[in-house]
Amino acid sequence: MNLTIVSAIASIGFACYEGQAPCSLHPDIDTSRTTLSLDSGADDTLKQTRIGLGADWNNALYDSDRFSINGRWEVSANEWHSTRKHPKNKSGWIIGLTPIFHYNWKLDGFTPYIETGAGPHFISDINVEDEYKSTQFQFGDILGIGFTTKHFEVGYRYLHISNANIEVPNPGLDFHNLHIGYKF
Repeated sequence: MNLTIVSAIASIGFACYEGQAPCSLHPDIDTSRTTLSLDSGADDTLKQTRIGLGADWNNALYDSDRFSINGRWEVSANEWHSTRKHPKNKSGWIIGLTPIFHYNWKLDGFTPYIETGAGPHFISDINVEDEYKSTQFQFGDILGIGFTTKHFEVGYRYLHISNANIEVPNPGLDFHNLHIGYKF
């Protein structure tokens, strides 16, 4: 969890230093380069499905022959449900907006990547199963690894949801997901 938060903050800090998205006042997105993604995973007794729609930033933060750093804004909607028999809250949803940074190694035919991001999220209920979350306003932190081709993205994505100690208690959700994306 701490690595996820630190890497997201470092990525945003680098983008701000470079004066690029997501730190610029202009969203600087290319709506002709979008990604529709589906994540499916679990956190102990919770199962979740996440749909995301992302638009790439116009400019890379860094680009060389073998390595690049680029990203996108991603809007997401999650559905979760409990596998417990009688929790206080059996199901709900989470919506969010996240700037996602991709660290890409350029190889022939496919590109391995590491991704990170952090953004505001809103949960449908202050209780998830039997845990009191203190506030419906949360943050979603992403750390992932995978590979991408011209039209597809496949990987593992860790998603941490918590309120960053805005209010206590602050129990987090930690989803481990299979991530599949289609670029169009």
